[in-house]
Amino acid sequence: MKVRFWGVRGSFATPGPHFLRYGGNTPAVEIASDSGRRVLIDLGTGATELGKQLMTEEFAEGKGSLPILLTHTHLDHLQGLPFFTPFFIKGNQIQILGAAPSGTPLADVLQNQLNGHYSPLYGLENLAAGVRVDAVGPGSSLPVEGFEVQSAVLPHGGMAVLGFRITADGKSIAYLSDVEYPLGEPTAEALALARGADLLIHDAMFSDAEYESRAGWGHSAVSSAIAVAERAGVGQLALFHHSPDSTDAEIDSIVADARRRTSIPLFAAAETSPQEV
Repeated sequence: MKVRFWGVRGSFATPGPHFLRYGGNTPAVEIASDSGRRVLIDLGTGATELGKQLMTEEFAEGKGSLPILLTHTHLDHLQGLPFFTPFFIKGNQIQILGAAPSGTPLADVLQNQLNGHYSPLYGLENLAAGVRVDAVGPGSSLPVEGFEVQSAVLPHGGMAVLGFRITADGKSIAYLSDVEYPLGEPTAEALALARGADLLIHDAMFSDAEYESRAGWGHSAVSSAIAVAERAGVGQLALFHHSPDSTDAEIDSIVADARRRTSIPLFAAAETSPQEV
């Protein structure tokens, strides 16, 4: 199984010379099995770059199929929706799975992103591909062909998000983005998703020093990511959802400090080529 980070930033995209090595796109993570199946997590601006790659494959001929898992519907996780090229090719089949936020149907929230006030697409019905939107219940196994996918509810400030555990080829990846634990104590649901995972992708938007002034924003300090990794006994930890204010040099410093504090192998997620899990 391989993972590729197409977008690693939180809140908003950050172009510029100080954000080149780790990348400035908002969240989009592709996971591919050895059999060639793939699943995308979140539709941030990074998804537009994946879309270009897919258009060199069967998606250009309208023969592609892709499941997309949404953690939640905050804008930084949906910014790529109107610009994901495979949506515009008739014949492609794309399934979007996520939780219905605050009782509003998930399809209605996505429709709003394509509303004429914000987009010239004017709605999901105008996408040429076959697009299916399915709301999923937390804690359920998700119908994603070629993978075993488990979901759980995680705390994100005043709302909840979905975390995922994705298994294929005898390997597991846990994706815990946009999470802030009450009193800094990892929840049982988070630990269950991460337990024994080969790779944990965890929100680490703030250094511990920054977190002192950012508590309550719905994101984690690096220490929380380390705590989950250690208590869950994961193989590797990827620090994710970097602050849009963190330059490459600052992320280097965060990683160096984190490595001194744990024996868990860790790295900062970066927009690079696929990585073997």
